[in-house]
Amino acid sequence: MRKYARVWVEKYPSIAKIYEAIAGPRRMGSVGTVENYVKAVRKFVVFLGLTDPEIALGKLRSGEINVGRQVDKFIDQVLEKYAHQTVRNFLFGIKKWFELNGVKVDWDKIEFPTSAATQEIDRAPSREELKRLLNHASGSRDRTVILLLTSSGLRIGTLLSLKIGDVNLNYPDVACIKVERKRGRKFVSKRRGGRGRVYFSWMTPEAKKVLMQYLQEREQAGEKLTKNSPLIGDAYHKGDFIPVEAFERVWHRLLQRAGLDEKSQRWYQLHIHTLRKYFRSNCIGVDPSYREAWMGHKGGYLDESYFRAEEDKHLAEYRKAIPHLTVYSTGLEEKQLRTKAMLDFARLQGYEDEKLKRLEEILARAKDIDEGIREFKRFQEKQDSETMHNGNGRYIVVQGENELLRRLENGWKLTQSLNHDKYLLQQD
Repeated sequence: MRKYARVWVEKYPSIAKIYEAIAGPRRMGSVGTVENYVKAVRKFVVFLGLTDPEIALGKLRSGEINVGRQVDKFIDQVLEKYAHQTVRNFLFGIKKWFELNGVKVDWDKIEFPTSAATQEIDRAPSREELKRLLNHASGSRDRTVILLLTSSGLRIGTLLSLKIGDVNLNYPDVACIKVERKRGRKFVSKRRGGRGRVYFSWMTPEAKKVLMQYLQEREQAGEKLTKNSPLIGDAYHKGDFIPVEAFERVWHRLLQRAGLDEKSQRWYQLHIHTLRKYFRSNCIGVDPSYREAWMGHKGGYLDESYFRAEEDKHLAEYRKAIPHLTVYSTGLEEKQLRTKAMLDFARLQGYEDEKLKRLEEILARAKDIDEGIREFKRFQEKQDSETMHNGNGRYIVVQGENELLRRLENGWKLTQSLNHDKYLLQQD
């Protein structure tokens, strides 16, 4: 929340009520909405010739200031500078302030500006425009944001609030993103059919590769990454989260560098939310119910067990869309990209060169992507269950804490913790 809004919330009781009603512990709404409402109230108080909202409330409640007349005059004045929809949003904030603080207004006698008077025009970017944006991005962070938004359908505010631990990279090709209901994240309310407190989305192999490169760059720059570190960090690798407004400024500069900064009325035609539109329009051949669930529109799950039961179906549906969501490659190139992603994944797990070569040969023989994934899983299962011997004892790799505890109870000793919740055990 910006400083002016935070100061008003802390200083004025009537403004604090707005925060509690929208983003308090019982609501968990967006602090961005609070900020917009505070901005509206500030403008109205200044319009009245005052600086203190508490004094303004006293004059409005006592009748010293005619509420309806002043709201009408306020509308006419701000319409000279702002779009109709923006003025409507101001009125929503002022109305909420009145309602929470006992100011009675006959809103039926006040004519709101029509929302259609200055309609903004936007559109999903084309694949070629995305390439231009990616080519003009100043670093891997900005490329990561673009590819994650276009391949997952997440809202920018949601993406910037994610932690590294919210992403499961333990797939041979794609990665899974977990979005839990938290303060400031937009979720469908129960009144509109939302069912739970968590939903899942995915990213393409292309996006996953760029994300992993970005995380590696942050570590090389000295940032200590944990599961609680921001997935998308600040430009100086201090481990800070980025406010939405800050990244929107980055996006606007990127549009200008790429020569794609054409405006409709007040907005850029390719504002940041249009990347979400790209995702929706390119989920070709996908069951709409899965697509909407990935976007957080509906189908949220009460707990993760519901998702786990249908995980294979989600994967099958998402993989249909990968060729259409991928920006730089399709067809044969897509198979090659996925193959490389699987080999990189195996390399991170510590596979030796000989095993990597065998795996590459297996993947090369696969007729298509899906067969390659199946062959990879079979190869991985064989390697993970393979017992190794050397002169000092007997070793095995297990996955998950439950299996680890079971083996320890049976006399095995923990030798080393590996990536992706795996453990190397030894038995004499």
